[in-house]
Amino acid sequence: MPQDKELTFMRLNEIWKSDDFPVLEIEANKYILFSDLHLGNGGKADDFHDNEETLLKALKHYKEQGYKLILLGDIEEFWQFGFSEVRNRYQESVYQTMREFGDANVFRIFGNHDGDWCIQPDPAMNEPFLPPQPTEAIKLKDSDGKIRILLVHGHQGSLESDRDSWSSRFWVRLFRFVEPWLKKLGIIRHPPAIKCEIVKDYDRIMYSWAKSAKAMLICGHSHNAIFGSKSHAERLREKMKSLEDKIQSRRSNRDIVEKNKEEIAHIRKEIGREIKKKRDVLPTETAGIPLPVYFNTGCGLYGNGITGIELVNGKIRLVKWYRNPRLAQRYEIYQEGSLIEFLK
Repeated sequence: MPQDKELTFMRLNEIWKSDDFPVLEIEANKYILFSDLHLGNGGKADDFHDNEETLLKALKHYKEQGYKLILLGDIEEFWQFGFSEVRNRYQESVYQTMREFGDANVFRIFGNHDGDWCIQPDPAMNEPFLPPQPTEAIKLKDSDGKIRILLVHGHQGSLESDRDSWSSRFWVRLFRFVEPWLKKLGIIRHPPAIKCEIVKDYDRIMYSWAKSAKAMLICGHSHNAIFGSKSHAERLREKMKSLEDKIQSRRSNRDIVEKNKEEIAHIRKEIGREIKKKRDVLPTETAGIPLPVYFNTGCGLYGNGITGIELVNGKIRLVKWYRNPRLAQRYEIYQEGSLIEFLK
């Protein structure tokens, strides 16, 4: 999916400078952000349905803990499925649980695959025609009242998903009929390339905009979780380098050396999985250490669960909810940092 840098900067600048979008306060509020669930009709072409129970467990947790829910785009897969198909399939499960948050605590940002919410009553809301209405962006302000964070889906500037979405929608709708067979033959696995094949420099472009605008940008769209402008693969390499340095400095301690070698072998395998699944993106910064200005929620289509971003108690967290119900701990904090420090 070609990502036009000039178009991306133009679209994001328009949004960032506009006063037409909702502004929420970070102070004294707790938010959970999910994107790219791609709810379908529950059939074989519905890539989300295997993670339905996982999402329900996560949503119930956040409801009980007093979080506000921000849906960061592509929650539904309207390029493949009709509105009524999706609504009817998840009306009594996902949508019902979302409605339990209360309309004042649910905010929807539309993406390229679920932009139909501009003209349809939202089943995630009890009163769908009252505020808050679906929007292209939400801004967050800090304790000093200054707007510091921009939330968008992230398709802004994509030639297929933003400028020419009508054409992409046609081909994805057609793909619906062959996808189950491709899965059965093992040709494709989660997440389908046609839905999330983002150009390698996508994250670098989004990071560049955030850095130039002196803003923190949180989006989805790419299906690749990013925390503090670094991918999971990049953080794995940093961890592996640290372990290799420890081996060199503690070569006389055989137990430590062997333990670190085992961990390095495990990390190498994990990096291999990231490469195989095309989640080993280019570093966002070409010179030096990247600034913590770009974050990505990941998606709800992983083979072992879903990822999201929490904003709570002055912290920003990238979290994972695992699909396997037999796990004693299904929730994990991947990365955590101080919003105050990052915003500096």
